[in-house]
Amino acid sequence: MPFKQLASLLIALIVVMSAALFVITRGGGSSDASIAASTTSSTISATTSTTAAPTTLAPIVTIPTECSAQPAGGSTTSTTAETPATTIEPAAGESTSTTAAVSPSLSSNSSVSTVGLDTVTFGLTVKQAETAAGTPMTPCSVVSSCYRVTPVDAPEGISFVVKEGTIERVDITSGPITTRSGLGVGTSETRIIESLGDKLDRQVNDDGSIDLIFVPTDPGDADFRIIFTIRDSVVDTFRSGRVPLVLANNACA
Repeated sequence: MPFKQLASLLIALIVVMSAALFVITRGGGSSDASIAASTTSSTISATTSTTAAPTTLAPIVTIPTECSAQPAGGSTTSTTAETPATTIEPAAGESTSTTAAVSPSLSSNSSVSTVGLDTVTFGLTVKQAETAAGTPMTPCSVVSSCYRVTPVDAPEGISFVVKEGTIERVDITSGPITTRSGLGVGTSETRIIESLGDKLDRQVNDDGSIDLIFVPTDPGDADFRIIFTIRDSVVDTFRSGRVPLVLANNACA
């Protein structure tokens, strides 16, 4: 075969082989890219599918501001406003049914006596007090051997102290509630002394406030007191309850 024809044949063969190699190389690259894309897609899908669903948190029950009772001495007995309230369990032998659908009995005309606030008398369990008041009692703090509750449908400024399962004290820190004689928050010290006279004991507190303590003369009320805390010559708060709990500045200390 002449040299020129042989050279032409070799050149043609080289061109064909180069083209074939180019096709194979491009095809392999596309395949690798497809595999890589497929692998990435699978990884993303797996990651997405195994991602945990967000957890829904239970709502926090906030403590009503009506529970904030300011006793003599200036130290509050209320807990942080975001403390979760605890469900009040009925006492032994009590019904677990909800409060009967009756009209609330506590109003601006209600009055404090030595034995309680209107129909809510000392010695009642919380469930009995709810029935008597015609409204639920909301815990102001974690239910324990001593804690406070406040009536839901009632004038402002009322809180009851529950001790060993029964209501033993009521504190009035604001609002229209007074004693049966019309003595309450804002009443002057002079009027308290004029109304109750020699039935009062006087005690000066560490913060300079004064407690005027009504001591009943009726033997049946000997275990009870009504205490008016005086600041700037007027009643700042007052409370009623059973001795010795009523005498403590901080009822549940």
